[in-house]
Amino acid sequence: MDQALFTNVVQIGIVVQCAATTARRYQELLGLSDWHFNEVDTEHGKGANFRSSNKPIVAKANIAWVQLGNVELELIEPRDEDSVYAKFLREKGPGIHHVMFEAVQYDDCIKRMQTNAIPVLGSGELQHNRFHLFDTQADLGLICEIAEGDSLLPDHSPLGE
Repeated sequence: MDQALFTNVVQIGIVVQCAATTARRYQELLGLSDWHFNEVDTEHGKGANFRSSNKPIVAKANIAWVQLGNVELELIEPRDEDSVYAKFLREKGPGIHHVMFEAVQYDDCIKRMQTNAIPVLGSGELQHNRFHLFDTQADLGLICEIAEGDSLLPDHSPLGE
């Protein structure tokens, strides 16, 4: 039997129309109030090496996140046309986009996916993190994100405070 490549689910990524508005609704409906925000704008140095279907892109997004125990709830508001998130929103509307797993060895996970011919939907770097999104929908019923790095540091005040 193979050794597990993952130790935990660490994030559920949800694509939304507006990260701030959706975070407010989570606060109003579920009492989740400790939201943090980041901007992705590769054109202005907030993120790097973003790719969609293995093609370089200029990525723009607003991201909000809140920690729920060991799992981060991430809201992604695409502000570009070419990212995997923008395509998802355009084709399917708002909804759960991916599940991120904590990898035992990031590079080994990437190699395993490549060896199994799993298509890369997107990849990139933000702050001190790198990630790959794999199209495992037919095999696993979800988009699988593999990432490594440090926790993100918010770059602007939550909910405009």
